[in-house]
Amino acid sequence: MALSVRAVVKGNRYRVQELLARGGFGFVYLTFDCLSKRQVVLKELIPALVGDVEILRRFTREGRTMLRLSHPNIARTEGMFKDQGNYYMVLEYVNGGALSDWTDRGRRLSLTRTARVVMALCDALVYLHKRGVTHCDVNPSNVLFDMEGRLKLIDLGIAHVSDELVHRHWHTQRDFPIGTVIYMAPEQLDGVRDDARVDLYAVGVLVYQMLTGRHYLDFDLRNTPAAYAENVNLVRNEIPKPIPNVPPAVEEVIMRSLAKEPSDRYPDVATFCREFMGALVPHLPADEGIRLVMRLRSNSESRAKNLKAAEWPQWVWGALLALDVTIMAVVALLLLYSP
Repeated sequence: MALSVRAVVKGNRYRVQELLARGGFGFVYLTFDCLSKRQVVLKELIPALVGDVEILRRFTREGRTMLRLSHPNIARTEGMFKDQGNYYMVLEYVNGGALSDWTDRGRRLSLTRTARVVMALCDALVYLHKRGVTHCDVNPSNVLFDMEGRLKLIDLGIAHVSDELVHRHWHTQRDFPIGTVIYMAPEQLDGVRDDARVDLYAVGVLVYQMLTGRHYLDFDLRNTPAAYAENVNLVRNEIPKPIPNVPPAVEEVIMRSLAKEPSDRYPDVATFCREFMGALVPHLPADEGIRLVMRLRSNSESRAKNLKAAEWPQWVWGALLALDVTIMAVVALLLLYSP
């Protein structure tokens, strides 16, 4: 049973304000931290599942993994604790809405807005993948924004982790996938989780949806066994429809990311992002391109103390170069034709 509003946890430190969500394994609460005097999110493993050794292992593994992460586009995990026999994680409260607020309403994002989301999301995923973490559930509900509009990727609850803390690769049983089916790659339906290209596929699904306002396949969104079976069949066998009103080079990049066979996709998220930005930048208005360049540089400068320029992801260099070339060309034309 979920905690009631105004319930307190860990002595009197965390006071529950609202039940935000209930997942398969946990409750998520908006709480007030009476010590730091600010709102945080508390994620509780459902008490009835505490006795399940495997589920408890996954919950604690998620917490340990997230505590080791530090990236501006990944929601911060502040701590873990056990209280009265129950297990909790303390998470950063991201209060600027979710990408699903747009996609669930069938709204299309501009090319500039899409570019910003893609760059931030890919940056977060490249960071995870370099550390042996595959998210496995990239979907609009897990892409949040803070009040300044900064993207924050959340929820590593079903992530695959392969590093010094977890000396074990594992797959789910065939035809027993974990994740959100309409954002899953075909091989993930067979339980593949230790291949970062499943996240690449999910990014392609998101980009398609952001630019078109609809899903890349004609999914049945009813919550029934028949709808689930039909959606699995679509993911395995159906080809995405052409993308209207999108530059052909951009469409080509998206379609490659949605290839049924992993080997037919880009080798990694960084390569996809570099190719996507290279195809998209020439179609951005000059003023929007300038703002995008300034935002990229501002974000990079804010992390300069902890990240050397030589360590920037390659796609950042590619995006900056492509944008600079475009802007210089526009400025030259304006000077040439100005009275």
